[in-house]
Amino acid sequence: MSDPQSPEHPESSALPPTSPAPESPASPAAESPTSPEPPRDGPNVASVAESSATLATNEHSREGRAARRHHAAQPEHAAHPEHAAKPPRAPGTTRALLVASGRATLALGAAAAAAALVAGVLFVPSPALAPDALAITVTPDRADQTLVCAGSVLGLTRGENPQVAAVADPQRRSAGTGLGESTIVQSDALDGGAVVVTLPKEAPAEALAASESVRARTSDVAGLAASECLTPGRSAWLVAGSTTTGRTTWIVLTNAGAVDATVSLRVFTENGPVTAPGLSGIVVAAGTQRVLPLSGIVVGAESPVVEVRSEGGSVAATLQHSIVRGLDASGISIVTPLEAAATRHVIPAMPVIGGQAVLERASDEGNADALTALRMLAPGDSPVDVTVRLIPQSGDAGVALTTTLEPQAVLDLPFTDLLDGDYSIVVESSAPTVVAARTSTAGTSGIDLEWFTPVAEIEPGTEVLAAVAPVGQSVTAFIHVFAPDADATVTVDGRTVDVPAGTGLVLESATNAAVQLSTTAPLHASVSYRGDSLLASSRILPPPAAARPVTVLPY
Repeated sequence: MSDPQSPEHPESSALPPTSPAPESPASPAAESPTSPEPPRDGPNVASVAESSATLATNEHSREGRAARRHHAAQPEHAAHPEHAAKPPRAPGTTRALLVASGRATLALGAAAAAAALVAGVLFVPSPALAPDALAITVTPDRADQTLVCAGSVLGLTRGENPQVAAVADPQRRSAGTGLGESTIVQSDALDGGAVVVTLPKEAPAEALAASESVRARTSDVAGLAASECLTPGRSAWLVAGSTTTGRTTWIVLTNAGAVDATVSLRVFTENGPVTAPGLSGIVVAAGTQRVLPLSGIVVGAESPVVEVRSEGGSVAATLQHSIVRGLDASGISIVTPLEAAATRHVIPAMPVIGGQAVLERASDEGNADALTALRMLAPGDSPVDVTVRLIPQSGDAGVALTTTLEPQAVLDLPFTDLLDGDYSIVVESSAPTVVAARTSTAGTSGIDLEWFTPVAEIEPGTEVLAAVAPVGQSVTAFIHVFAPDADATVTVDGRTVDVPAGTGLVLESATNAAVQLSTTAPLHASVSYRGDSLLASSRILPPPAAARPVTVLPY
């Protein structure tokens, strides 16, 4: 059947049988009226590719129609096309073929251009766009503050299977508004545990402090101990203790949080670092207390230092050290930690009381730890030069000592010629160290010892709330302030005193009391508790750093 639009049937055509007008090359959009117009702000890759494909299809259809017209124009009797004369082309056929060929070429070119455009969009980096949003500064919400107190004095039960147990319970003073208290009762020690003091985030004020004291009077443990309650942390250095004959040292780890803590220990002695099983992977479950005997790690150590590191939850780490000399219980101390090694440490007060009587008792073999001394450790890998200054709070001239610490070996530096009085201690070193001071007191009812840990600096203008522990009528409390670098005007509960640079003062204080303290220059402060044959201390720490504003940048 012939094509209805061929020249042989002019009456079937709606247009006169004239040659078609020459067609100019059109854009893909013009050949494909159904293709959407690309956006004005840039090429639409999908639209370009779709238009190119539509153009190619239309041109293929035109070529098919041209071929059918050419086939219809051939004579029907030509059985052998190779012998037949070539028929004349229909008018306009050559032009149509050329146009169709040109359009096909244009379609292929458009498809290639679309592919190149796609590749360009995929592989050419897009220009950076500056966000319109501005950075936002956000102050984190205030959170609950928590202090963990050390708890009971520990000892051993009697019998064939002795166990660690609480032998004396503490008295506590908490200071703050809107406080709450809870008790951790799950402990390795029988009847042991700890009290947790919490200042809720909705409380009307942010200041918080607490401290405890405990008086022990058993045949194995006797004396007075005191300590400030601690903010749990992930790092602590406990500088105190001994595991020689008659000396007992407990490491106490309390987890007041909701997440289990995994603790690892490093132990150093006068002979260097200790290698022993069980120093890592110590699990302190949430809401529990672990009590570890240091003698289970190292025996016969005169001068141990313990580093505590926690992963997961945070822990409050303390150390209890008690002494039995012969058949007599001769002192107890609860030791709170340093957070980190440093090149400068300040101990605001180390009282020396009854020094001559202590010397007489310490003259016996095995009683050298009754002497006043400074324990020091350089935990690094190189020797460290150290300068120690003892500054009497009486205003007399101080003493300066220098020494060199061998790496990772503990040194007890004795002070044998000190007169009775209160001394501030400044330790400066060429590399980070950890330190603590030890002293003893002797009286009519026996002997007691105490360890003094360095105290963090109270910055000028900071309002500090301190808690002075209850200790009974026979014990007196004193607040010690020391200004190492500049003159300070210090206010203690409305009482103002001037502290010249490089000196300290001693102020008698009420016991079982909350005390407000402020200063105009950097200051270090502590509390000492004294009675006949009794000595203890607690630190006055700066408040925890408030949450700092956080800048949030647009993504």
